Amino acid sequence: MYKAGVTFDEIYALYQFDRELRHVFLKYLLKIETHFKTEVAHVFSREYGHDNYLKLENFHNTASDLSALKRIAAQKKLSMTKDIDEIKRVSAGENIADVTRLIGDIQQEIARQLRKRNEMVSHYMTHHGYIPMWVLVNVLTFGKVTTFFLNMKEAEKIDIARQFNLQYRELHKYMTMLGFARNKCAHDERFYDIRFSQRLHTKSIPNFSILNLPKDKSGSYLKGTNDACSLAIIFKRLLSKQDFKEFMYSVETTRKKLSKSLKTISVDDVLNVMGFTQHWRNITNL
Repeated sequence: MYKAGVTFDEIYALYQFDRELRHVFLKYLLKIETHFKTEVAHVFSREYGHDNYLKLENFHNTASDLSALKRIAAQKKLSMTKDIDEIKRVSAGENIADVTRLIGDIQQEIARQLRKRNEMVSHYMTHHGYIPMWVLVNVLTFGKVTTFFLNMKEAEKIDIARQFNLQYRELHKYMTMLGFARNKCAHDERFYDIRFSQRLHTKSIPNFSILNLPKDKSGSYLKGTNDACSLAIIFKRLLSKQDFKEFMYSVETTRKKLSKSLKTISVDDVLNVMGFTQHWRNITNL
């Protein structure tokens, strides 16, 4: 479907806007990725040394928390009282399987880097027989390091999340969403209308209501929880004040540039698709 009267210049301007927007988001997303990988490497190495990431016992390999146990009970049609031992056994088995899969993925990635003759990886494997965590996190994808974090023991996840002033489950959700966005950036996919399968937990975000985002009849937010606006909100919570200020300035610059090139629609129409309503600049005050 095409809007009547749209010119090629407008289509190209929107394409350029999306491309520039993607670069803006990627720049600051990478800062968060680096910070997250650094914290994961630091905490894990502090607890287990630089070379013990292939040992099952250094990860979460016992039964999970109550919510996971309830999920298993529902799936298996078991009683949380009579069958709790069986439920815990199943939970521990699932966690062990997840960690085993993670360890296998790490070994495969190390082997791949050796085949590619990655100089750093080859040096450590040849001279030390392993690669330290601070090197490993830089050859693993953002998504894989997020999986690594998920499989760490709870105390260590709490410690890492504390560096971001978040609960660890919230941090994991943020990293998962950022990882999805990073992949779209890396593959030059259309970005301004990005949508996530997960949504922000707005009750955990102080002053979220100042954004004045629209809600449906049930009171759920229609925007700002699984779109480009939600990414900006995550940035506000994870970036330094200076970095976030620069990010907002860059978004505003790309917005003004697009505004000058549109005739048949307004730049606000585009921002609306992104989840940015008229009060979007209030993100700065979250």
